[in-house]
Amino acid sequence: MQFDSVPIQVALRPPRAVILFDGDDHWHYWARMALHCATQVWGGQGFAVIPHHNGKVRPELLAMIRVYDPDYVVALTKTVADIEQVNPGSINLPVEEVERRRHLEMIGDHAVPDEPGRVAREAVASICSPHRRREEDGEWDEDVHFISASGGWQRFTPVEDATNNSYRRGTYATAPEHWGGALGVALTARCGAALRPVQGAEPDLEEAQVRQLWNWLLWNDYRNADQIAPLVYEMVVRENLTGNFSIYNEFPLVFSKTRNGLVSVYNSARPRKAADLVLGDTADDFALAHISERLYGRSVWMPRALWDHEAARAGLHHLHPLISRINRERRTLLISSLSEPDDALESMAAYLRDSPFNAAVSEPQQDFPERHRESVQVKPATADPESASRLVIAEQFDIKTQVGVHHSDQGSIEMTAGPRYPDIAHPALVGCEELQWQVDVSFMPHSVPAGRGVDGHDLLASEENRHLTWVRSGRDGISFESRKWDFVHNGWSRASKLAEPRLRRPSLATWADLAAKSSGRSMEYSPAGSRFMSLVRLWGSPESVAETMASPMLEVLRSFNPSAKSSREAYPGGEGVVLASGGSASQPREGYLYFKGIVQFHGGEPEVLRDEVDALLKLGVLKRGLVLGCMHCGRVAFIAIDRLSQNNRCLRCDGSNPLTAASWNRDGIEPAWFYDLHPIVRDFLHENGEVPVLLSHHLRLNSRTYTDAPEMELFKEGKRVAEADLIALSDRRLLVAEAKSSNHLRPKTGKGTRLGAARKKVRLATALHADEVVLATTHEAWEDASIEAVKTAVGELTPTWTAPQVRIITALGTDHVRDEHLS
Repeated sequence: MQFDSVPIQVALRPPRAVILFDGDDHWHYWARMALHCATQVWGGQGFAVIPHHNGKVRPELLAMIRVYDPDYVVALTKTVADIEQVNPGSINLPVEEVERRRHLEMIGDHAVPDEPGRVAREAVASICSPHRRREEDGEWDEDVHFISASGGWQRFTPVEDATNNSYRRGTYATAPEHWGGALGVALTARCGAALRPVQGAEPDLEEAQVRQLWNWLLWNDYRNADQIAPLVYEMVVRENLTGNFSIYNEFPLVFSKTRNGLVSVYNSARPRKAADLVLGDTADDFALAHISERLYGRSVWMPRALWDHEAARAGLHHLHPLISRINRERRTLLISSLSEPDDALESMAAYLRDSPFNAAVSEPQQDFPERHRESVQVKPATADPESASRLVIAEQFDIKTQVGVHHSDQGSIEMTAGPRYPDIAHPALVGCEELQWQVDVSFMPHSVPAGRGVDGHDLLASEENRHLTWVRSGRDGISFESRKWDFVHNGWSRASKLAEPRLRRPSLATWADLAAKSSGRSMEYSPAGSRFMSLVRLWGSPESVAETMASPMLEVLRSFNPSAKSSREAYPGGEGVVLASGGSASQPREGYLYFKGIVQFHGGEPEVLRDEVDALLKLGVLKRGLVLGCMHCGRVAFIAIDRLSQNNRCLRCDGSNPLTAASWNRDGIEPAWFYDLHPIVRDFLHENGEVPVLLSHHLRLNSRTYTDAPEMELFKEGKRVAEADLIALSDRRLLVAEAKSSNHLRPKTGKGTRLGAARKKVRLATALHADEVVLATTHEAWEDASIEAVKTAVGELTPTWTAPQVRIITALGTDHVRDEHLS
């Protein structure tokens, strides 16, 4: 067992949660109630509220949720008071009206059964990786299921407990509790809701006020309501202040209270080059814009009333400056909807492309109108995990340190001791004893897929108590709750209450096995994969193997496996000799090269090539020796220099042979050195094992971050059901690849079909929640029928949003590799 120290990156942040609400006819009320709950807890402005319809969530929203990566998936609790709000009189109480009202006040906070909400919550939890753990009986253990406006926040910290300034005063902009309809929802999503919502209709405002509010909402960079709150008295809530609010000129959003000590940061330096404009009146339309805004910071929702006639559009004077700004930033506005027809989207796109600013463009700027038009596209909002933002504790989201680890034979690493993770140090949060936060830990570099497939307790080091810490696989590493769930005496220090788990980073191969086991299957290296791992031990790393295979040296290595039976046929220029292999049925003949043969097949300069050959000799990939004949049985064999002596025994008959001119039979000329190739490398190349390595090299060169696991097989109940030539993690995207020296998926035995073979590849991809299925070949093109078979197999998946993208790579090993994604 090898011990070492490795770098980790630690980030402290508030919890992330998805709140599911009923998307029926009263969805405006339920959405506002969910947002009111988010307004009351620390980090709540970052929560995503998502509708369900009788327990089902739209696939487009599920894809966004997976990227959002919630720590908790909760259903909004429906109470007696809520039901009475949306359906007055529906609560049947056999008493007089006065008594009925009194009874309703007494039981108003009681929860009512909500089976669709429970079903929706379980469905959403199953496609992401919230805090839960699978017990030995296969059942899930979870602590957090629901959220209620009445309190009982469980793992969430109330905003009043997330500040050390109990005397904070101020005025805040909030959505009025009785404002319903689309405007009430949009304003609540932006500002928050300080007071518990009541059922209401669209606010009774003057046309100018409505337009001004919507324009403010569309220009989504505003961080406060200074421009709008003084115009609408009902939007202002005052805390610990008296007097006329008009004397105040600052109106932060009430949501800002949930961001105490927090900042928003992006996962990478590559921001998303698009903003979303979502049209439509449904709960799903609102939610798509809402979660896109929570993820990427630029998204707006437009109900039909704002754009279905020319006069309405003309009033939205902030839209064109918004698009102009997007254009200047070289971004794109994507127009989409989950309810409106394509012609409505195209109509809006045409309107926005025809900017009133175009007429004012001067001669040197004539390309500006064209860029303006190109920056508006009708295209669905898409999930991009690399560009997602997250709320974190300021100055405590990029903490780097070293930890002691030990390495396993499979490439996994485990912490040798639980490190002392940092405590909260932000001045606005120090001393908040009830604060609960999340800790993200990333081993550097990232080498396993994030936020999918693996049960959280599998990320704990061996012999670590799984019940002391809630751990999960998050999009930004391994996430765990700050609190340790153990007996802690009331008088003990704060440090004793914090979790200090020893964590484990599985190798990609181990991760694949763990992901498969979560669905009752397993994965392991195939015989070809085991041979590749032997090559890794020879070369020292997968990267070194790939660099050699992707260089002209590959032709040299291939030449050690001649197809011809005689030396004259295999090496007509005298580059080497062909000898009997000595027992291999698959390769009865083996080649041995002179140095001049190596130079010939490589094509490089001898002086430069000598250093490369010496390096392979040091690694044991090549061996130098002599080809000698036996004076007893006549067998000619290669004798490595390490075994060479004045008297050499024949490997066939065990006869002793003196090292004389007769043994090398060169008519008085001194013997020349021959070179042998390691037998595992010979077998590897004989089975075309270099093709997945060439694919690995291509992917690595075109990735910012990369790791892979070659030649793995998927088993179910002991039977092999699928295999992958390469499983790779490229820029946080998981790839399952078929890499072939042929250009088709026709089975070798003639049994089965292309579609059957394609289904096996797709079955493995879905078992691992892969993002892409890759078809790679050394040929110039793939057979069309094989590509169609893979597309058909992917198209059969349900739900379709889980389907991996198909990627075609051709001409591997050449200088003109072609790499494309199919639409």
